[in-house]
Amino acid sequence: MLSLFISFKDFILSFPNLSSLLVLARGRRRSLALLYVLVLSSAVMESIGIASFYPLVDMFQDASQLDYYQDKLTSWMPALEFLDREQFLSFTLLAVGALFVFKNLFLVLARYGNLKVITGLYCSWMNRIFKIYLDKPYTFFLENKAGDLVQRKILQTQKASAALKIFVVLLGGMTTTLGVFLVLCLMSPKMTLVIVFLMAPVYFFTTKLSQGRVYKAGDRIVELEKQGFSLTTEVLSGIKQVKVFCAEDHFQERTKTIWKEYSQHFIHNQFLGSLPRPILETLVVLSGVAALFIFMQISGQGKETFPILAVFAAGIYRIIPLAAGASSQAMSLAALLPSAETIATMLWQETETKKGSPAPLMTNQIEFENVSFSYSGRKTVLEDLSLKFESNRFYGIVGVSGSGKSTIVDLIAGFFKPQKGRVLIDNMDLEDADISTWLSQVGIISQEAFIFSGTIEDNICFGVTAENRNLSRMKEAAGIAYADEFIEQLPEGYQTLLGERGVKLSGGQRQRLAIARAIYLNPPVLIFDEATSSLDANSERKVQEAIDSLHGERTVIIVAHRLVTLSNADYIYVLEEGKLAEEGTHEQLRTMQGLYSRLCTKQTLK
Repeated sequence: MLSLFISFKDFILSFPNLSSLLVLARGRRRSLALLYVLVLSSAVMESIGIASFYPLVDMFQDASQLDYYQDKLTSWMPALEFLDREQFLSFTLLAVGALFVFKNLFLVLARYGNLKVITGLYCSWMNRIFKIYLDKPYTFFLENKAGDLVQRKILQTQKASAALKIFVVLLGGMTTTLGVFLVLCLMSPKMTLVIVFLMAPVYFFTTKLSQGRVYKAGDRIVELEKQGFSLTTEVLSGIKQVKVFCAEDHFQERTKTIWKEYSQHFIHNQFLGSLPRPILETLVVLSGVAALFIFMQISGQGKETFPILAVFAAGIYRIIPLAAGASSQAMSLAALLPSAETIATMLWQETETKKGSPAPLMTNQIEFENVSFSYSGRKTVLEDLSLKFESNRFYGIVGVSGSGKSTIVDLIAGFFKPQKGRVLIDNMDLEDADISTWLSQVGIISQEAFIFSGTIEDNICFGVTAENRNLSRMKEAAGIAYADEFIEQLPEGYQTLLGERGVKLSGGQRQRLAIARAIYLNPPVLIFDEATSSLDANSERKVQEAIDSLHGERTVIIVAHRLVTLSNADYIYVLEEGKLAEEGTHEQLRTMQGLYSRLCTKQTLK
């Protein structure tokens, strides 16, 4: 009996991060209050159920007691005076039976309530973590692997939920044991003390040796899971390269090593956690029998103590599974607490993004004003760069690899902030603007167009709910991007499922679909970041035609490797080592005999 109290108290004192369970429920006071009410009510019902044994057994053991209990009850309920002795006994049996039916029905409903509250908390955690991820700046995802984030979101949250369930079970067990303990004390304080003192050493014998080891094993299990899932995600994402370099065996050995160690720690953890239960259960039964025997010898009473012994037997019978399971549950909780602490820290950390003023609708220009930028710990990528992109004009950005072209795109999108200078949107510093309102005006098509699993319609109308989609505009966007040519040839047309990352489409088809996606949202600014560099000649021609069709309708910025795509550009910026080397129209730059001219000549010779 005492083992459950000691187990619960010990874990509160031994694990500072147990407080993380309370942090997990932060902001959900009603849910916590409901859990507590359900646990307390269940304990009260269990205690009443056990206490009801005493008068029932007392009446059957001594017929003279029947009149005593009948007088007591009729004094409270005069309406029962008409019952004779046999009818009263039958009434008592029915009342106790009804009590146990009601008690068990209540416990079932309480269990359902507990599950509903904990599941609700789990779902709210998943939603909040997802929102936290979405609110993170772009730089956060450059520093964290997708596999690590998914593992943390799903597996760690599941373990945190399991920890809360176990905590509620332990709390319920402690409360129920307290209720039963009070009932037994009222029946016989002496017998209760004998049982407590006999059972106290049992706990220390079965639990103390393994608690610390279980907790350390839990920490290592969390770390190994993180490594295993991160490596798996990384390998599957780059499976093409893995196969090209015949590295399957290498990565198989790495994952094998990780999961082998995981298996060892997990088995060790589970074994230590399960070991105390059978030992504790055996010792609790033996201690209880010994306690009853000692009490009978001390008191010198036999038959007279039979009702009390019946209540104690019922109480011990109810407490045994609680006491036997307390140790293993507490150890399981210890193993899960690192996950709960991780999730609690994540749920209530401060968001890294800040809301600025709404970005203005771009009607004039985008301007780089003496911008310098470098990635953390690296050399300068852009140095004192000044550029202008006027509305509804066609601009090109050219330069050798590493000259800073894509960095300009990231700065325009607000993914990074310059260390020096400003990026202005109609004279408003982008650093002071709400990035989401600005990005709603910008469509970016990158070299590797990301296609989501789902239909073609889902991808073109990306981020728009089904009921709010404009299908005529979707088809118009597909036509402008020259994507309708291959879409109409598909058996299911716009409802064709594309598979993960659009594996059913060619590179050119994915690019045209990405262009259609950007055009559908009708942004005033379209940016093509090396969008045609990996395409074949025919696909490149189709994409180029799509780009040319947008000339004069919106601001178009093209980062290009193949200079033929810039022949119709209104203005071209040429970068060299992060600085502006040349600027002008295609024809002007050809006649300068500078870097642009040399790049044109080199590509013509190819």
